[in-house]
Amino acid sequence: MRGLQGRRMLYPPVAGMAAGLVSGIMGIGGGVLLVPLLSRYFENEQHKVYGTSLTAVFFISLSSAAFYAAQGSVNWILAAEIAVGSVCGAIIGATMMMRVSQQKLKRAFGVCAIALAVWSFATPFL
Repeated sequence: MRGLQGRRMLYPPVAGMAAGLVSGIMGIGGGVLLVPLLSRYFENEQHKVYGTSLTAVFFISLSSAAFYAAQGSVNWILAAEIAVGSVCGAIIGATMMMRVSQQKLKRAFGVCAIALAVWSFATPFL
């Protein structure tokens, strides 16, 4: 299969499997992996990349959360409290994102990914 601008595409279920594995093992949504994969191999328009990633991550997160809940590994009160703020933040963030250029979105994602990586690496030493 050939992707946009002649780039070789990954098979979408393989990208999803990788994101699901990262989500299940690390407790993250998988978007940190999906956004670069979608940008590189599947979709050229950055706004669609984010929307597609978030939609896929919904199902990834739902699957992982169901597993963790079945194991008794969910603090439901804390999760509900976080969800209230998350829903508000997501609506505001999505509205703001639609007003930002593709180039700025790519840069902002890269900066955030690097900052999170540094913070995750440094936290055990603090």
